[in-house]
Amino acid sequence: MRIALVSAHYPPNFVSGGTLVPQRLARTLAARGHDVRVFAGELLPGEPDLAVRVERDAGAPADAGGGVEITWVSSNGFLGWDDDRNWDNPAVERLFMEFLRRVRPDVVHLHTLQGLGGGLVPLAAASGAATVVTQHDLWWWCARQFLVQELPGRSGDLRPCGSVVDCSVCPCSVDEPWRRRRDAALADRLAAADLVLAPSAPMVELLAANGVDPARLALDENPAPDDVRDRAARTAGAATTAAVPHRDPGGPVRFVFAGGRYPVKGGALAVEAARRLAGLDGWTLDLYGVEHRGPLPAGVTVHPPYPAESAARVLEGYDVLVLSSIMLESYSLLTREALAAGCAVVTGDNPGPVEVVRDGVNGLVVPRGDADALAAALRRLVTDRALLDRLRPAPGSVALRSLDDQADGLLAHYRRILDERPAAPVPPAAGDTGSGDLADDLTGDRARGPGSGDGGARSDGGTGLPRIQRVLLLTGIDGAPLRYRGHLAAEALAAVGVHMDVRHYRDPAAADLAVRADAVVAYRVPATDQVLELLAAVRALPRPVPVLFDIDDLVVDPGVAAELDPVLIAAGVDLDLYWQGVRRYRTTLEHCDAYIGSTEYLCRRVGELTGMPVHRWANGVGRELGRASDAALRRDRAPGPLRIGYFSGTNTHNEDWAHIEPAVAELLASRPDVELHLGGLLEPSAALAPFGSRVVRLPFTPWYDLPARLRDLDVNLAPLAPGRTFNEAKSAIKWLEAALVGVPTVASPTQPFREAVDDGRTGLLAGDPDEWSAALRRLVDDPVLRTSVGRQARDRALLELSPARQGHRYRDLLQAAQRDVAARGHRPPGGWPDETLSEPPTTVHLEHYGPLDIRDGRIRPAAQRGVRELAVAYRDAARTMLAEQGLVATARRALSVARRLRRTGLARLRSR
Repeated sequence: MRIALVSAHYPPNFVSGGTLVPQRLARTLAARGHDVRVFAGELLPGEPDLAVRVERDAGAPADAGGGVEITWVSSNGFLGWDDDRNWDNPAVERLFMEFLRRVRPDVVHLHTLQGLGGGLVPLAAASGAATVVTQHDLWWWCARQFLVQELPGRSGDLRPCGSVVDCSVCPCSVDEPWRRRRDAALADRLAAADLVLAPSAPMVELLAANGVDPARLALDENPAPDDVRDRAARTAGAATTAAVPHRDPGGPVRFVFAGGRYPVKGGALAVEAARRLAGLDGWTLDLYGVEHRGPLPAGVTVHPPYPAESAARVLEGYDVLVLSSIMLESYSLLTREALAAGCAVVTGDNPGPVEVVRDGVNGLVVPRGDADALAAALRRLVTDRALLDRLRPAPGSVALRSLDDQADGLLAHYRRILDERPAAPVPPAAGDTGSGDLADDLTGDRARGPGSGDGGARSDGGTGLPRIQRVLLLTGIDGAPLRYRGHLAAEALAAVGVHMDVRHYRDPAAADLAVRADAVVAYRVPATDQVLELLAAVRALPRPVPVLFDIDDLVVDPGVAAELDPVLIAAGVDLDLYWQGVRRYRTTLEHCDAYIGSTEYLCRRVGELTGMPVHRWANGVGRELGRASDAALRRDRAPGPLRIGYFSGTNTHNEDWAHIEPAVAELLASRPDVELHLGGLLEPSAALAPFGSRVVRLPFTPWYDLPARLRDLDVNLAPLAPGRTFNEAKSAIKWLEAALVGVPTVASPTQPFREAVDDGRTGLLAGDPDEWSAALRRLVDDPVLRTSVGRQARDRALLELSPARQGHRYRDLLQAAQRDVAARGHRPPGGWPDETLSEPPTTVHLEHYGPLDIRDGRIRPAAQRGVRELAVAYRDAARTMLAEQGLVATARRALSVARRLRRTGLARLRSR
């Protein structure tokens, strides 16, 4: 097999963990008889860029055939983070095309590409080669590569960036618009790869969250050098107990930092954490290779760096490795070497290390870049020697992958890709360019990407069905519900190349859009004569166009009336109108092919009611809410007392609040330093009266200002009254919104919250009032725990529910529904008696959703609606509410809106 490996840097010109991987792989594959060629960037200070030289790898072993040919391209001037040539480099692309024509590889395996540019991927794919990309960092989204930033005006103050770049306002060396343009262009280029590999399982998850299709992702763990594996095996064979023989029970705890001199590796953070241990005896910290100026805390010693081959011997002399790296670590051989040597590891929540460091088992995991949390972890190990003894692993207990195993796995990937594709045309010889444009021969039909091969009428995964490209979502509701189930769905689908129109069901254009769509979704649409006609027209089309119904409450089941009526009466809802609306929702549902639900319970219950196929699509992270949350995180919390808060929204949550009010009142009575912030139309009891101004009432706020409100809380509350079927169907949005600003939540243990919250890690679950009291005190009393839980919640929300991941899931469920319709035809309406009204088409304005203008700490909608448009929108909303809930509920909402508009108007006047 003829294999080309591509790397921005390569030994011996530049040696690092990321460059040794392709070098070792090249030599191993060559030793197995494959024809291996390398195309690599070269650092040649003082030499011109784009100089090309070809040589044989002099260090290759004798059994590597004729050695490995390396084509070096000097790239000194292309490595600036803010230089477009770092990621878009037509000059290097031309040299790479010459390389492809000369080598004619069967496989092109690309590693790091900074300075060479992402354009090499579609060129490799267009040549007909199997195209594989290994991502050792996050360069494809982060120009700085490692998700770390220096705070403006605070030189040397490094902070980790959010794990999903698309949900941030990070300027990333230039500004946010530049970053978004760069990332969009690179996403198109990366789409041409047949396979994307990551060196650790958490890194696979991170790449999926940032946009790589999970179907094209795989794990390819980095191998350990043979000498490291051999030493680990000898140590494991000599060990007879879990304790390392050199452990001195009476001596100090020996911490070691071995990350080296680069600031992003966290040497200064380790020193700062050690400084917080002042006055505590019984520990030492040795720093290897750190350049530190100024006095060091007592017990801290700086040593010169040790040779890489001495790592195991050095680590065996310590109890705990401190991995305080602020940058993204996609793998971390050092962590594995430490565990193999019998060291416990204290690490930040970094993808590579946390794959093998299990919190509380063989180490401790703390928020990355947090000196307080790191110091607290070190203190625990010094003051609790029993804990330290439990955490220290038996030497050799961590499996280290061999280079041969990696080579076997990669060759299997290469062969699978080649076997699954049609024969490729042979590229022309160098110099034979036909039209005279070097790019012409390598950018034809075989180029892949969202703008080329993935578009058109390409089929869905070999099924022969047309790929879903255009979707219509009809809605019967506006505001937050539509944002989560409609606008965020459209945003998520756009990330995977699918367009969704969001229109009110009475929109005059709805019928025409429906028959041109590849799928139709009816979200909270009550049945009308016109809606049923529209659905019938779609179902009569000659192509399989699935019709799906989405609703995120259990308002299609009249069986919950006895439970829900008291809540509705308290809120002033007209019961006759409300239940007529439920019957109309159910009618629309029964005329659909499948159901989309936000929670497991909703999907199960609708499946039981109707017998139709159901699909789960959880409420997830919107790009704009993510950006607003990231902006809120870039400032400190407002000064003041500890704050706990509950933002209820509507006035239907009084029963939920009553369940936890005694626990909250007890906390306020015992902790005068705590405030309670209440948002929405909640009506608390007189139990809160004694606390006076410590109970702060907050008005409704626009969704894009909510992150700033949540950011100033220390603990978020998400209660739901127990024993209520309706509450089991409610999604965990209150946890999600607080998580995005790193605020820990105490939540009731309904199924959606049990699913979202890893109790004690990403939130706390509490059932009865005693459990609520304990959970509140636990968080209020422990600032490190609050930070840790909030940070882990944020990472979990972004990684599992990012726009890209949500887009792939939504696209997949639409394609599954399409396959069902193609195989079995449309589902006939069930036995439910139709209940409809006649509502002719009319223009209905929906709340604007679009990019936010976030600058200088202020957030504004990019396109504010004018007064006239707002008036029409409020009129339409009032008509809908009057028809569904009656006069009393509508009057209450109108009063609330009027108050909000008055406040908003005053605020705008004051800001001028």
